[in-house]
Amino acid sequence: MRIILHFIISIISISIVNSCSSDYKNSEIIFSGNIKNCTDRVIVVSNYNSTMREEFPIDSIGNFIARVSVLKDGYYFFKIGRPYAKIRFKKGKDVHVNIDATDFYKSRKFTGELKYENNFNVEKSALRSKLIGDSKDYFVVPLDEFLPKIKKTKEAVFKLIEKSALSPEDKELERRIAEYDYLQTYNNYQKFYSYHKKYKADLPDDYYKPVIEMDIDDDEMFRHSSAYRNLIIANFRHSSNFAMSADSSLSLIEFVEDRISDINSVYAREQFASMLLRKMSQGNTNIHEDYRQILPLFTTERMKNRLSEKYQSALETVSGKQSIDFDYENFSGGRKTLNDLAGKILYIDVWATWCGPCIKEFPSLKELVQEYDDKKIEFVSISIDHKKDYEKWRKMVSEKNIGGIQLYDSEGLNSSFMKAFNVGLIPRFIMLDKEGKIITSNAPRPSSEDVRNFINKHLNSPKVVKFSLK
Repeated sequence: MRIILHFIISIISISIVNSCSSDYKNSEIIFSGNIKNCTDRVIVVSNYNSTMREEFPIDSIGNFIARVSVLKDGYYFFKIGRPYAKIRFKKGKDVHVNIDATDFYKSRKFTGELKYENNFNVEKSALRSKLIGDSKDYFVVPLDEFLPKIKKTKEAVFKLIEKSALSPEDKELERRIAEYDYLQTYNNYQKFYSYHKKYKADLPDDYYKPVIEMDIDDDEMFRHSSAYRNLIIANFRHSSNFAMSADSSLSLIEFVEDRISDINSVYAREQFASMLLRKMSQGNTNIHEDYRQILPLFTTERMKNRLSEKYQSALETVSGKQSIDFDYENFSGGRKTLNDLAGKILYIDVWATWCGPCIKEFPSLKELVQEYDDKKIEFVSISIDHKKDYEKWRKMVSEKNIGGIQLYDSEGLNSSFMKAFNVGLIPRFIMLDKEGKIITSNAPRPSSEDVRNFINKHLNSPKVVKFSLK
């Protein structure tokens, strides 16, 4: 009897193990690796919008093992310190990587069940970097030189695909991805050209037709291609401008509502509709009605919550409202709170050492600090650098010698002050009056032509200009 009972228990145990193994294979993969010369102790794995974001420990010799939940096959991201890279995940397929942290991007070598897919992506990135080189040299050329150049880049990627060890299905997938990489580069021509030249390139009237006519309802491409996701935003900008130029009575919300009605992909639909989030700003006098109309356009709780957060932030940071307090480390010693700075107008710069556009504003900001030295205005720079970059912050403040009050926010974008002002993109400039009330949560940049007029207006008229959002 005992033997029979033991046999039954064994069968049940095996069934449970097999069932668990089956569940694991359907929902989780093992992502493991070794990072030589690694100084960080955490690897972060996420999807494109960080709805899945997990941290895993790296041991003292650079090894890590991560059990990653993969609900959808596609390209994900992993990050070690500041460097990050794409990685291909498929349900039930384990991945192993070896990296030398001193040469993060070139040293990546993958083994395991997805070695061909991931090593191909490393090769493709290296090839595109070699062909594109310096972005200025690549983009800032006449259009009749640029178009053959990007065609050559696409053809080189297609050749790499053909000679790769990818399956026929994955080769077809990568060809589709390459097409969108090409289209994104095509779309970016004007942006790079005008940035470097300081004037726009002369483009044909129908230049953006390929972007306007692209398929914006491709669920598979949305998961696999960052270029595709970016192009949906580009499609929004070009197609909305075209539609609203043709019909002056058409509102942006009406345009989006009509456009997304035929999109089946939840991801693509909400990427398109997310462009309406910008309407949740303190300068929108119709914000209440816009919020009511936009909310039904989102179908996921994540996007509904994001809209609501921006809406509440706009209401809380409207001109005339009392700013939330802060308590930050002062570069010069001790700490500074908002109350400590009462009695002067505050021009606040939110920045980080890794932010190129932030650093680009430093010379203009330094000029303002010097120019208004004897005026009742204080220039306050708040760094949101990660804790591990604390010394970089101190070094840069010392080297740049901008002046003003230099503060450090150890919580970064997660601090109550940053959340209250809905700071996402930096640099961000905020202006408060002498009582700590909000003048604007989005002040002109130091380099802008009207920044002095804006500052002088409020120095000479200290009373806050209020407007109603009702």
